[in-house]
Amino acid sequence: AADAHAVAAAAPGGADAVRAAARAVLDDAAKAHPPLRLDYLALVDPDDFTEVPDDHTGEAILAVAAHVGTTRLIDNLPLTFGAPA
Repeated sequence: AADAHAVAAAAPGGADAVRAAARAVLDDAAKAHPPLRLDYLALVDPDDFTEVPDDHTGEAILAVAAHVGTTRLIDNLPLTFGAPA
């Protein structure tokens, strides 16, 4: 979570970097035993839950749902893009 906040706050346009970092973590988890099976990974606007563009600034939510074995995991993380350092 701290890494996602750092990437989001680094500069406007960090949305693509956050997506890539989250995808890398989830891809690694897919190789574990039992493997994580991703349902969805989305970076969305908290007002209307539409996917944010790569150059997004302001608030966003990183949302993920996945299965590990028979357990479904759902989580979200509020982020702010382009926040002052």
